[in-house]
Amino acid sequence: MFQPFPMLAGRRAQVFRHQPQYRRPRHFHEEPEINLVARGTGIMGVGKRVVPLVAGTLLYFAPGQDHALLEESSDFVLYVAALRPELGARVAGAASKVALDAVQLTPAVLADEFALLGALDRARDISVVEHRLAELFERSLSNVPLPHVVSRRIFELLRLDPNLPGAALAARLHTGESGISRRFRQDVGVNVVEYRARLKLMQFVAEVDRGASFARAAYAVGFGSYAQCHRVFTRALGCAPQDYFGGQRAVLTEMTVPMHGW
Repeated sequence: MFQPFPMLAGRRAQVFRHQPQYRRPRHFHEEPEINLVARGTGIMGVGKRVVPLVAGTLLYFAPGQDHALLEESSDFVLYVAALRPELGARVAGAASKVALDAVQLTPAVLADEFALLGALDRARDISVVEHRLAELFERSLSNVPLPHVVSRRIFELLRLDPNLPGAALAARLHTGESGISRRFRQDVGVNVVEYRARLKLMQFVAEVDRGASFARAAYAVGFGSYAQCHRVFTRALGCAPQDYFGGQRAVLTEMTVPMHGW
C-alpha cells in the first residue's frame, strides 16, 4: 500500500530507531529510505524477494519500491532514515538509483554510522539532521550494488516520465518489450506496469494536496480517465480517493501489523 514515511512536521529528513510495536505492513512511498541494522537478525521483503538481515546490513529503497520487515529477533536494532523528495533530488543518486541487494558494512564503518544515527535520532537542530542524513545517503548510495543496466535505464526513464508506454521504453533501450519487463521485475521486484502506476498514484496525491480536483489531478498525471485513476487508487490503497482524502489517509499512515519476532 501507499503509506508515506512517518516524517515529523516541518522536517525534510528523519531518522528513528525501529520499534517492534509500530512495524508497518508492506508499503511504498515517495521518500527514498535507508535501513541500517545495528544488532540482531531479521528478514526484509523487497518486492518478490526476501533479504536476510544481520548486523551491518544496509538496504536502500527507492521511491515507489515496496518493502516490509517480515521477521526480527528479540535483540533486533534497526535504524530507518528517509529524505523528502525535494531534498533527495539534491543528493547524488537518490532520485535515480534502485537496488534489491543489500550492502554489508564492516564493523568499523557500522560503529561510526550507528553512533551518527543514534545521535541524530536525539538531535533537535533540524538543519544538522538534514545535512548529516544527506551525507549518509551520499555515502551509502556510492556503495549500493546496481541492477542490470536495462533496469536502471527503465527506472530513470519512468522517474522522468511515468507515462512512457512499454513500446517506447523498449525502443529507447533497443530491445524487446517482453524482455525489459522480465528484467525489471527481476531486478526491482515489481513489474513495469505496476511501478508506473505507483509513480502516477503518488503524483496524483500530490496534485490533490496542492488543490486540484480529482478529475484534474488524474488527467494531469497521465491517467486516461478519472475512472482509470479510481481503479488504480482503490487497488493500491484499498479505499476510494474520496475516502482517502476524507480521513482514511490518517488511518493508513498510522497502520501497523502485529509483531512475529523470533
